[in-house]
Amino acid sequence: MPTDPYFIVNPAAAGGRALRWWRHALPVLQRRLGPLDHAVVRERAALPEIIESAVECGHDRLVGVGGDGTHHAIVNALVDRRLTDRLTYVPLPLGSGNDWCRTLNVPRHLVRWLQTYREERTIQHRIGGLSYGAGSRVQYFINVAGLAYDAEVVRRCSRTRWKHGLLYPLFTAAYLPAYRPPELRLTYDGTSVEGRFHTINLGIGRYNGGGMQPVPQADPTADTLALTYAVNTPVHRIIRNSWRLFTPTIGSTAGVTTTHAREIMVTGPTGLEADGEWLGTGPVRAALIGQRLRVVCGWPV
Repeated sequence: MPTDPYFIVNPAAAGGRALRWWRHALPVLQRRLGPLDHAVVRERAALPEIIESAVECGHDRLVGVGGDGTHHAIVNALVDRRLTDRLTYVPLPLGSGNDWCRTLNVPRHLVRWLQTYREERTIQHRIGGLSYGAGSRVQYFINVAGLAYDAEVVRRCSRTRWKHGLLYPLFTAAYLPAYRPPELRLTYDGTSVEGRFHTINLGIGRYNGGGMQPVPQADPTADTLALTYAVNTPVHRIIRNSWRLFTPTIGSTAGVTTTHAREIMVTGPTGLEADGEWLGTGPVRAALIGQRLRVVCGWPV
């Protein structure tokens, strides 16, 4: 059975419900796993030092308690401090969407999660790097990054206090008819495409936006990013095929391309989100980085 876990809890996950859940879950975890070291972290800036201290104290399992944004922040801290090869990461899904854990088949129910934790099935998970904006800012992602309309929906979602798994799908439907897709240039592995893009998605995980599958071809262990884009596609066609976002068939829509790429560049006026977190605006360059992260998952992936 795994030893020396350190739990990092995001109390703001799931609209603040995470902290209430943690207070009830902690006694259960202690009965099953023994005394637990943990930290309730309210400020993202504190993460790197907390994680580094946990590793230096001998913890070889890091458990992130929260949603996709929580895991995004923790992985960025791990990469920045170059700690990815010194521990195993265990996500405990407690967010609004939990899309990354859907790909990994990590259960949300605590008893089933404990079983997955004890079985300790792991994969060497790839990590994506994003350079973006005029100042070439850098962020890392482990699930899905999105541009154009996908990023605009995340930007709007970030402004509301209501957090629910249905928020993203509802906003996606609400704002699509009035959205004017930006004129962009997408370049990947020797291919260049120009036009008006409704969306560009880069995937390591398969799910995004509360259960949608914009990159169903993604594989967390592959040596390429999954790439899905919709260019010069009429709104009526997108609406008519919107059901496909909840199946692995989005690539069957005319004007939508699903492929893989090692390096992706996007130039033009577009927003960018990663793992459900609004980051800013382009241009954007994306590729997998050399560091990998050993992640506990369900089976199969």
